[in-house]
Amino acid sequence: MTVIGFTRPVNRLDDAVKEARDMGFDVMAAPSLEILPGEDAEFEKLEGSIEDGLTVVFGSGTAVEECSKRFGDRLPEMLSGCEVVSIGPNTTKVLEGAGIKASKEPEDYSSYGLVEMLRDGVRGRKVMVVRSDSGSDVLSDGLRDAGAEVIDVAAYRLKKAGMGNGLLHMMLSIKRGHMDCMAFTSPMSAQSFFDDIRDFFEQEDADRYMRDNVKVAAIGRPTAMKLESLGRKPDIVPERTTFRDMLEAIKAEFE
Repeated sequence: MTVIGFTRPVNRLDDAVKEARDMGFDVMAAPSLEILPGEDAEFEKLEGSIEDGLTVVFGSGTAVEECSKRFGDRLPEMLSGCEVVSIGPNTTKVLEGAGIKASKEPEDYSSYGLVEMLRDGVRGRKVMVVRSDSGSDVLSDGLRDAGAEVIDVAAYRLKKAGMGNGLLHMMLSIKRGHMDCMAFTSPMSAQSFFDDIRDFFEQEDADRYMRDNVKVAAIGRPTAMKLESLGRKPDIVPERTTFRDMLEAIKAEFE
């Protein structure tokens, strides 16, 4: 049985573990990030910037969930005159659960895919990007380069979960060669894991363990680029940027 490891935000961890086990993996997992609500000023900016014709891009299902917690049943009405864009199917599903229909989503479920899809139609238009406080600037910068007036709203904040038994177990398993693949689901989770393993071992040893003892998967291009910047080019990157697609790509690699 293929042994995989991953870290996920606290409120996503149990579902991710179940999904991986249902696909036949032996799973090691630990919380990576704690999700906190955005600052009041961010939601005030969101509400104050809403106008008919505004394009509102949701960069994750979590962004939708935090807006729903803040505005409740008012959220669909607030966005009724806007073009709502989703980064991918999970976010679209969460939007639908909140009573909001997304007009489109990219073929590549990533910030790069959103820029590719939107760039030819945003010059001179206002675009609101609803996301975390810690995501990459690929989307916002790409839309600005395409001529959009971008309003960034940090609907939630990400805080490192810190060292725990699950994370320690994964790091020791990598050292001992007992894990087949370590999977990363965001640039921030990759950065956090490499910070932790380099703190726990000597950096030279940690980098050697990650290079020689385990394969590495990235959920999509931004995460792959972060891993490369950390000195570990991923072995596996799925064509579509979803957790399920990453698991399927890992499974195919080890069959």
